[in-house]
Amino acid sequence: MQNKFNNRSTSFFEKVRPIYEKSRNRTNLPGKIQTMRRAFQQICDGEDPWTALGNFRNAWFGYAKTCRQMLVTDPLLPPQESTEHTQRWAAFCAASVEFLCERYDVPCPQWVHDPIYTLSVPWYHTPLLDKKSLCEKLQKDTPAPFAKRNIFCGNRLFQNKYEMSEWTMEARAKGLTDPAAIWQYARQKEISFHGG
Repeated sequence: MQNKFNNRSTSFFEKVRPIYEKSRNRTNLPGKIQTMRRAFQQICDGEDPWTALGNFRNAWFGYAKTCRQMLVTDPLLPPQESTEHTQRWAAFCAASVEFLCERYDVPCPQWVHDPIYTLSVPWYHTPLLDKKSLCEKLQKDTPAPFAKRNIFCGNRLFQNKYEMSEWTMEARAKGLTDPAAIWQYARQKEISFHGG
């Protein structure tokens, strides 16, 4: 006896495949994809910075990773009111773009090199600023695109679930079956790519 669900699934996927293939080759992003420009605008409009940047990360590492350059091409729009908050986050966004473009071999847009994205006063994004040892560690560990803009945040900002999932599958494809060994393999890949 033939399974009706399998027939429906095949039929569904046959209908959806051309739409999927067309969307994979899309050159223009629809308005809902989170670009860095959009993330910064949301921060200026009062959105929590980590929410706006988290949505950008979902695009970069997940659903729009085939068109990463388009996520960062457009320069940030100046905020209606320039404050310490908006200056810091503009510098952070520019540093993020430079960092990600270097790390993932994406051509870096020129706008990120504008000196307006360099802070005059160091910014340690931590509530434990009074601990000198933490500041020294952040200075040592922070990637160059952030440090040169006077932002000290460490090197773990762009570790993500997407790559960990890929590295876990890679470990299984290599024949690893022990969960601890799979995790260790993925963790070593993460450390080699993002640092400890």
